[in-house]
Amino acid sequence: MESNKKNISEMRYLPFDPRMQPSSPDSLNVKRTIVISFAFFSVLLAWSYFNFKIPLLLDNIIPDFPLEDILIGVIMALDNIIAVLFQPYFGDLSDHTMSKYGRRMPYIIIGTITAAVFFIIIPWVQVLVGLIIIILLFDFAMSIYRSPSIAILPDYTSEKVYAKASAIQQFIANIGGLIAFTIPMIVGALPLGSVELVNSLGFLIVGILMIGLLLLQLLVIKETPTGNKLLQLTNTKLEVEPTTFKIRQSVDESVDNVDKKPRLKSYSQAIKIVKGHKDFAFFLATVFFMYLAFASVESFFSRFAIEFLGLYDQALLETGDSVLALQLSESRASTLFLAYSAPMIIVAYFVGLLGQWKKVGKKNAIKIYLSWLIISTFIMAAFIAPMVYKHHNPLLVMTILALIAIPWMGFIVNSFALLWALASEGKKGIYTGIYYTFNQTAYTIAPILLGGVLSAFSVLGDFRYIVMFPFIVVCVIIALIFFFRIKGGDSSK
Repeated sequence: MESNKKNISEMRYLPFDPRMQPSSPDSLNVKRTIVISFAFFSVLLAWSYFNFKIPLLLDNIIPDFPLEDILIGVIMALDNIIAVLFQPYFGDLSDHTMSKYGRRMPYIIIGTITAAVFFIIIPWVQVLVGLIIIILLFDFAMSIYRSPSIAILPDYTSEKVYAKASAIQQFIANIGGLIAFTIPMIVGALPLGSVELVNSLGFLIVGILMIGLLLLQLLVIKETPTGNKLLQLTNTKLEVEPTTFKIRQSVDESVDNVDKKPRLKSYSQAIKIVKGHKDFAFFLATVFFMYLAFASVESFFSRFAIEFLGLYDQALLETGDSVLALQLSESRASTLFLAYSAPMIIVAYFVGLLGQWKKVGKKNAIKIYLSWLIISTFIMAAFIAPMVYKHHNPLLVMTILALIAIPWMGFIVNSFALLWALASEGKKGIYTGIYYTFNQTAYTIAPILLGGVLSAFSVLGDFRYIVMFPFIVVCVIIALIFFFRIKGGDSSK
């Protein structure tokens, strides 16, 4: 089995002084954790708006035909293929990076800037092939910094407070999702005179916010240098000692030569880790089925809200005011995303405390949240969804969405804490990259799979969206079965 700890005698310290003050092993620097979390904040900000808006843009570009749902699903999945291919690579790359800016920040800087630029361009491309190309470039840029944006937190955090740190990170990051879902409401309230402005303004706002958050991180987060140059790679793993913030490097003279071309073995090493670490493999299976469920719904939820619940203002459309009709329908749909994301933000810190409680621990906390999730989604599938078809009951729908969102956040927060506990010292970057490989594989498969299911039920018209929530129930049950196979990971509970 993959060892969880590396013998300190096999490490040597590099001659670089920390640029931030370490915390004691039993305490968490909340301010620093919040600012570190801004990197993941920008990830969820961009992805949340992307998942809301892109299906609606595609719906306007692609003509109506029986396989429209599966085609949109395929396009929504294509961008994730890039992430599957490159996220473990950049996670591993950051573990090996020697830079005067530290291990993770170079990738956060490059990835954020390039992703923001491509994101702003997306709505202006009206040709389907061109839109797909821009989406792929955007996703490649996102894959540069998504794994490092997560891995930087445990670098400067004691394992004893992983759950609390993860809770704060998820709290801050999901504020990004909340802001993303308020943007359609802001756009809907502005006196815009064209569909082009309605479609593009939100992308511009998100891009500017991403750059602003990056500038704030650069002012506050000063990683311990790992080298003297802008960017250099080494064959050996580097790690930050969480009690002193000093940099340690594996002692292996056979490969420890930065002048040689680094032989990064991200994919072969990832396969070796998964094969040799059964607990981690079962954890990844759990992650895959959880994101398979929720990624599929995210890809079609804006259309579900408008078509299934009947939020489109048909009266305005019939009067010829298509711009206002578009603004109002998207604004109303965004309120459901808020009903889903706002409870996640409110409870993010508290659901992490359950995993940190010694009598419960991370694993038992996840089991509790998965069981809760199965019950709440079953209620949505069997009772709520049939009741609200074309008769949107805002209070009822928002309540059940909150009851689904809370355990989902409970799983996310405690799963990151468990991930870092399972990871070997010096390998948190590649472990995080592997996590996101399975995450993004689910995001790749999910919209195609649900799109195919929706296309199979296309004869039902708008009522075909009734199948989404039973799909979640099945996936979460499978995830829970895999999770029960995990034996380790709670050494610090």
